[in-house]
Amino acid sequence: MILSLRTALVPLLITTAAVPARAGDGDAPAASAAAPGAPAAAPEGGGDPAAADVGAALTVVVQGAPAPRSASETVRERAEVRAAPHRTASDVLQLVPGLFASQHSGEGKAHQIFFRGFDAVHGQDLELWVAGAPVNEVSNVHGQGYADLHFVMPEVIRELRAQPGSYDPRQGDFAVAGTVRFELGYDEPGITVAAGAGSDGARRLFLAYHPEHADEATFAAFEAYATDGFGPARAASRTSLVAQGVYPLAAGVSARVMASAFAARFASAGVLRLDDLEAGKVDRLASYDPDQGGDSSRAQLVVDLRAARAPGEGLSLAPFVVLRALRLRSNFTGYLEDPTSGDATQQLNEAVTVGATASYRLRFPLLSERDTFEAGVVARSDWIEQSQRRLAAVDDRPTATLVDGRVRATDIAGYLDASIRPARRIEVRGGLRADGLAYQVLDGAGEGAAARGAQGVHVGGKGTVDAALLPGLHALASVGQGFRSPQARSLGDGERAPFTRVLSAEAGLRYADERVRASAALFHTRLSDDLVFDEATGRNEPVPATARTGVALDAVAHPAPWLVSSVGLTYTRAAFTASGGRYAAGDLLPFVPQVVARADLAVTPRLGALFGRRLEARAGAGVTLLHRRPLPYGEVGHDALLTDVTAHLRYHRVELGLDVYNLLDAAWFDGEFVYPSSFTRGAAPDLLPARHVTVGAPRSVFASLSLYIG
Repeated sequence: MILSLRTALVPLLITTAAVPARAGDGDAPAASAAAPGAPAAAPEGGGDPAAADVGAALTVVVQGAPAPRSASETVRERAEVRAAPHRTASDVLQLVPGLFASQHSGEGKAHQIFFRGFDAVHGQDLELWVAGAPVNEVSNVHGQGYADLHFVMPEVIRELRAQPGSYDPRQGDFAVAGTVRFELGYDEPGITVAAGAGSDGARRLFLAYHPEHADEATFAAFEAYATDGFGPARAASRTSLVAQGVYPLAAGVSARVMASAFAARFASAGVLRLDDLEAGKVDRLASYDPDQGGDSSRAQLVVDLRAARAPGEGLSLAPFVVLRALRLRSNFTGYLEDPTSGDATQQLNEAVTVGATASYRLRFPLLSERDTFEAGVVARSDWIEQSQRRLAAVDDRPTATLVDGRVRATDIAGYLDASIRPARRIEVRGGLRADGLAYQVLDGAGEGAAARGAQGVHVGGKGTVDAALLPGLHALASVGQGFRSPQARSLGDGERAPFTRVLSAEAGLRYADERVRASAALFHTRLSDDLVFDEATGRNEPVPATARTGVALDAVAHPAPWLVSSVGLTYTRAAFTASGGRYAAGDLLPFVPQVVARADLAVTPRLGALFGRRLEARAGAGVTLLHRRPLPYGEVGHDALLTDVTAHLRYHRVELGLDVYNLLDAAWFDGEFVYPSSFTRGAAPDLLPARHVTVGAPRSVFASLSLYIG
């Protein structure tokens, strides 16, 4: 999304004779430091005046904390990210209060995301951006908003900022439950070489380079990972490269360039009937169809240009291009639809996304000297080719074509944002955003192809009132209108593109000082219609209107330099507000856990010196609780309590690490569904709904050795 100068997390180079540090609009003050590669300024009252070029301009980096748009907006920095072990960037998402990500279809498919009462599936309700590039895919054949984060290594995540709700004009499509933005960086100078191995044949190689005197936003990192899986049909492998650099171009102008490439291949065990599992007919780690799985790839380029006019003012322009490909083979119902050939489906989706974000920010003393205004535009165009075919169980021969199409989707948006202080202790932030979406769809191929087009506009207002009650303590009330774009295949010719319209509101308290950040908030969100997974089609299908009401608690504490902790707890009641199909008004939304709790704790003591070299340790743990997961037909899923721990010991340039996932070896299910199925070929199908599960990973151990050269 567009990042204004005050929200920039990548250093903005400003050339000026002297710029005093100014507190940011958020909870933390702005910071100034020497720019990468620039000579360091002499301390006040010290240094050699003769050595300084008095007439030379001083280049500084200005980083400001963005003003929060809701009481529950949260930030997790590198210290919190490193507290517990994480295999992927999707695992890191679980640091956001109320968010849980599961991996029920193999280590390579996008995670299923649950957030504040939303089953966002693979991204339909959560807007995701990484280093200025959008991750959500428009009209993906497997699910709207499909977002695969496997291309990001946990080590290069510098910060993630979560904005629940839709209260910021920069938030656009898929910002239904909220938005999460990842900023990248790597702070270990020189070359890092890390290799590891663990349970189930897991092995990993990580390489990184960060110039010693450059900002941490300049780095390159490579990952190669493979595993045999914790049971049949669970093997996976992936490789990824992420490189980013920040460059001063001219006085007051800088550029950040980010490029990445990623490829993965993975198997999937699929679902098991719970009655078969409990009766001992199948092993817990078995698979009805071991041929499930797929492959995925992504390549992208982002160029972020920023020009400073004055402190707090300037222009940004960030074009991006993303190339994506996905192939999935799955079977959720066995032989229910086709007793002879089976119900296995193959989904193919290839997409090219080209777009840009741009914004201009200026100070305008309307009611106070600190009033600011920002205007921005966002544009993206997607070229998509997709298909879905049913495959024969014996030879994977296509037996039916369910989807065969090409889609051209365009989203052009503009917004106006303002921050105004009508009184000394009150600030009003918000504005207006308009999105125009257009689609051209071609169903089929050859002479029988049918073409159609649709277009629509969504306009939404967003606003926050922030009242300072005491030093560090603020009361915030927010309201906003958002939307989710439709699946292009569902649109008729000439139709005014229907949007899922979102209205969300929140009120709560925030507190921050040098050691503690905490918040408590009540929230409510209403959707005009929704999407829920349908096992027969293998994707999300429309359902009636829904609403979520809940409470969110969050706290991050750094009581000592060697201790960090973070805790998040969310309770949400998600229910239908209208009747339709198999759902009635008042029914709980299926699959969504009502309680999600997460706690992380890490200690990083310095153990002194050995033979004149520094000895350091790091130990941490992350605990996740899922409680009450409603399922269709009034059933309730199993609870889960998962504990991951890490312990690292570093001596000078050598580090040994041990990570243990699911320490208590909890027998849990990362996915639970209720629907009819038949996994016996040729048998008369049982049309009664039955519980189906995907088995969560058991305890695993991973050991690593890292060398730091430089």
